[in-house]
Amino acid sequence: MVAADMPRKPSNILYSVNEKLPLGTLVILAIQHASLALLFLVYPLVAAAEAGLSFEDTQMLITSCIIFMALATLIECLPRAGAGLLLIQIPNMAHLPLAVQSMAAGGPALYAGMSLIAAVSQLTLSRFMGALRAVFPPEICGVAVTMLGVALAEPALRRVFNLAAESGGAALDLRYPLVSLVSLVIIILLAIFSRGLLRLFAVAIGAGVGWGLAAYVGVAPAPAETFSTLPYVDLPKLGLPGISFFSWALVPAAILTGIISAVDMLGTVVSMQRMDDADWRRADLAQAGRAIRANTVADMGAAVTGGFASASSSAAIGVAFATGTTAWRVGVVAGAIMLLATFSPRLIGALTIIPAPVIGAILIYAAAFLIVAGMELILSRRLSDRRIFTVGLAVLTGLAVAILPELVHATPDWMQPILESPLSVSTGVAIALNLFFRIGIRQEASRPVVPGDNPFVATTEFLERQGDLWGARRDVIAAAIPVVAEAVEMLLDTGVAEKGVEMRARFDETNFDVSLLYEGEAIAIPTHRPAPEDLLGDAQAVARFVGYMLSKRADRLVLGKEGERQILTLRFEH
Repeated sequence: MVAADMPRKPSNILYSVNEKLPLGTLVILAIQHASLALLFLVYPLVAAAEAGLSFEDTQMLITSCIIFMALATLIECLPRAGAGLLLIQIPNMAHLPLAVQSMAAGGPALYAGMSLIAAVSQLTLSRFMGALRAVFPPEICGVAVTMLGVALAEPALRRVFNLAAESGGAALDLRYPLVSLVSLVIIILLAIFSRGLLRLFAVAIGAGVGWGLAAYVGVAPAPAETFSTLPYVDLPKLGLPGISFFSWALVPAAILTGIISAVDMLGTVVSMQRMDDADWRRADLAQAGRAIRANTVADMGAAVTGGFASASSSAAIGVAFATGTTAWRVGVVAGAIMLLATFSPRLIGALTIIPAPVIGAILIYAAAFLIVAGMELILSRRLSDRRIFTVGLAVLTGLAVAILPELVHATPDWMQPILESPLSVSTGVAIALNLFFRIGIRQEASRPVVPGDNPFVATTEFLERQGDLWGARRDVIAAAIPVVAEAVEMLLDTGVAEKGVEMRARFDETNFDVSLLYEGEAIAIPTHRPAPEDLLGDAQAVARFVGYMLSKRADRLVLGKEGERQILTLRFEH
């Protein structure tokens, strides 16, 4: 990649996506990410417990999950194999309802079959990423990123206030929020006010202090009785549970789980793209497609060997923001560490006893970042009434299922896995409303400007109205208005367009084009700056001067002809 193609690094990022890190820093950051990813093994453990799996089947589920989670992380982070972004994989929470239902109905073999169907759904969607650009404009991506944060809030707060266990109406135990608060404050203070190694290891330091405090106040979980019997080093055990598709009732849930996973992946990819590029404009859907395909390959491998599916971690995005590091090399080393962890049952067992309030603090940090990052994406575009309602109604719908779970429980069983995810609900509503509200909006509009009109007022009113309708970026419209107004003014005042100008605007998510149509002398674009005296010459000399000036103001100037009228098109990259 040449220097000109490199994204501009934001001021809060210490090591951007393609930068190299000192070896010691690289390893410690990778350990942070790998440790956090392995903590989420609670999802497959919960699924195994709910389905009543045997110890051997549970061991096979966990081991396969870690292996393919690690391999997926390696593939995702490598630039040519995957997305080339810091995308750390964790067990996929969206698979939890599907895993519980399918393993309870038909054991690991049925879950393997449903996982394969979900993976194929993801893979199918990734083949149409280029055609989905109009479906996923930045404000829709912003809704997805915001609701990623909202979705993290519930499991985070449950851990902070110890609400995961059955309390039976017992009084709140203030030791749990105390541990979370101390951990969170340390992470935030180090992430904001420190520099160098302290900032890089903010999450690890905060988690370490929180763990120590949890042990001191007596809320750190005790190791299970079998912990001491786990070997330090052992070969990972995989199996082949077989594949079953006999439960057609679960097929719709499997397909929708795959779609939800793809949307979740899109949200994390957009978040990383936005974090790593100070001049971010729009989602790179080709890169998102590579990320989804890499995840799909790993999920298929996990399904065949009896494992639990994985997905990119939202919490890891918060860690990347806290440490100011988005380098893909960190992810590669983290994947290698996770792979090595499968050879140490004792290490995996130790990670499962990290205090819940410490995990809650890390999740709160990640949720806060994602919510604000999503809002920033939403507000990067001009919002018409249609788009305001699209975003507002989508967010409210997602919040409704998050704060009113009884609404979800009142729906049919096959719908509940879909509606339990605020991310999938709000993103689905946003996509549907975006497509609906596009009805009646033309992608091309025009307005005449005649001698005597104020070119600046006419241009401002026209372009701002169309920018609102089309949801164009604010800075692009702001940059286009003075250039187009100056072009119209020069064409009218110099007499090149004696009968007036027709402004014609067009928007296609990639370019914002404004064409000026007029009857008169064709504009020329000279290679050298004309002399100011040319303004006193004939019409051709004046036209050359106008062409030269405009060619320096727009991203591209295109000349053409429509019947008897000349066309001068000013292109602004979007």
